[in-house]
Amino acid sequence: MTAPRVGLVLGGGGLTGTAFHAGVVAGLQELAGWDARTADLVVGTSAGSTSAALLRAGLPPTDFVARMRGAPLSEPGEAILGSVGRLRQPVRTGRPALRPSAPGLLPAVARHPRRYRPGVLTAALLPEGTVPVDATISGIADLFPSWPDRPTWICTVCLEDGSRVVFGRDSATDMRHAVSASCAIPGYFQPVRIEGRRHVDGGMWSTNNLDLVAGAELDLVVVSAPMSTEPGGALERGAWARLPVRRQLDREAAEVRRSGIPVLVVQPDRELREVMGTRTMSLSRRAPVAAATVARIGRLLAEGRLAGLM
Repeated sequence: MTAPRVGLVLGGGGLTGTAFHAGVVAGLQELAGWDARTADLVVGTSAGSTSAALLRAGLPPTDFVARMRGAPLSEPGEAILGSVGRLRQPVRTGRPALRPSAPGLLPAVARHPRRYRPGVLTAALLPEGTVPVDATISGIADLFPSWPDRPTWICTVCLEDGSRVVFGRDSATDMRHAVSASCAIPGYFQPVRIEGRRHVDGGMWSTNNLDLVAGAELDLVVVSAPMSTEPGGALERGAWARLPVRRQLDREAAEVRRSGIPVLVVQPDRELREVMGTRTMSLSRRAPVAAATVARIGRLLAEGRLAGLM
């Protein structure tokens, strides 16, 4: 029997988003028996790009949670990440300039507003950030002497023309620049220059960029969506910002399903939202978020909602 071709989409979500992804990949291996390193295609955006890089570097899924906790890694994990060191809390190096980062893009957005996503306009209006993004990726991208052999797509937005740029699919660079650019939150991190053009967080186009896999040669897509929320029930204060993300995710999932590919979405429920909170760039939240996400995988399995992977 031929193994199903599985795609993995890892969305944006800051530092707590990386913890969410850690819990997802660890939980899926421990509880469902699926190793995310075997994914036939991995799509990473922002926080998801760092997790995509670690998977393609071969980091065992259980080590993702150990890394969030600051616990010892397995021997294979230590061999991969031993030289990377611990993640440091990003520190601003100066105040942002009080001018838009891409004023030249604004007339084009005004003339053709439907061509551009709202996040692209936001990125153009915000000043350039002052935090070096290298401190956040902490050497992860340096694990690759070349682009991964297995299909890996890293999503960014080009500030010069407002386009979505998908490295590994239709544009080429090294993993360090691609992951750095995908993590460069506008107004916070410095943009990343690639061949003279400034690139920022691909989440400004779409938090998850799930629509990219529509029509791909896949039998199933698993989505790890830390900024979305489970449908149903009243949302607590601070969780309303998740609704636009979920609506966008629902539209993209519908597009992928229309192309004939089933989609399994892992997104926070109320219990997990309370653990995650609203401070997405807080290092201190990573360990509890990772543990709570593993528990979330357990609940989804108990409900039979991840049966397609088993």
